[in-house]
Amino acid sequence: VEIAYFVYVIGLSFDKVCQMLQFLQNLKLGKTQADSLLKQLSRHWQHEFEVLCTLLANSMVVHADETSWSINSVWAFLSEKARVVLFGVHKDAETLERILDPATFAGIVVSDDAAVYANFSQSQKCWAHLLRKAIKLTLQQPENLEYRHFTDRLLEIYRKACRIQKDGRRSTAGRAKSVVELDDEIVELCLPMWSLDLPPLAEGPENDYRLLVNEVMRLMVNQQLFTFVTAEPTVQPNGTSQPVAGTNNEAERTLRNPAAARDTGRTNKTPAGARRQTIIVSVLESLRVYLKTFTLANVIAEIACWREAGESCFSKLLRKLKLTLPGEPILDKLIPSPDG
Repeated sequence: VEIAYFVYVIGLSFDKVCQMLQFLQNLKLGKTQADSLLKQLSRHWQHEFEVLCTLLANSMVVHADETSWSINSVWAFLSEKARVVLFGVHKDAETLERILDPATFAGIVVSDDAAVYANFSQSQKCWAHLLRKAIKLTLQQPENLEYRHFTDRLLEIYRKACRIQKDGRRSTAGRAKSVVELDDEIVELCLPMWSLDLPPLAEGPENDYRLLVNEVMRLMVNQQLFTFVTAEPTVQPNGTSQPVAGTNNEAERTLRNPAAARDTGRTNKTPAGARRQTIIVSVLESLRVYLKTFTLANVIAEIACWREAGESCFSKLLRKLKLTLPGEPILDKLIPSPDG
């Protein structure tokens, strides 16, 4: 478990991990031995990965994000019940349907505005993405007062939405009424540009501004800007309550280390390695929402309890919710085993 955390979560090389273990614990371990231990761990935890996928599909809120990787893409799905990180999968509707089917998922999906996330019944689009685009306009043309006003007002509206969400004095109906007022502010901000209905322009800030205004209006009309304001907080298995975020920053942070490993050539290069990393990272990251404090000692103690109880904390929650696993393993559909 310690090796898995250092290699897959922290992002250290096998060489550095072996050096650390020898220095800190006087444990002499070769790279081949470390690799063998991780293979054993992934086989041991494969069932837990299947449980996590089922818990994810029955969550209230899922944050989703993806980025390119050495093999296809890496995709993160974070919910209050499970954290599933898929390495070496395709970024397409087929992969998404296997892990989180838009036709059956009833919760809220927090994501960017990529087309692959377009078919969920409840969505919260990432405000950070919209604000970055607006800020980019002001940096490209700092003398343009229209761009600056748009950016300032968009940020003001988002901050106001955050204050409304956190205001404990407001009822659900009161927050819903405030969302209508926020929608009106979006219309007032975007209408001067949006009403012109301009055709595509030459590439540059002016066309980017047109596209951003159209995007903000479309998301407002589709009720995907302020879902987080009226959504109820989620409760994690460790008892922690979390409000629904208006950004997808948590999923983006989860992908920073895989992205850094990709840029420096320190990723798995085979489907078998991607499959192994998918299992181990998903289990370790999921333990964060089950443990009060995420430390090596607590993780080891929790895993020891699995052996005594005959089931993991994930399986225990699955049984409590009266959920069942699918007949065919999801992992085999996502990343087929090299051994068939």
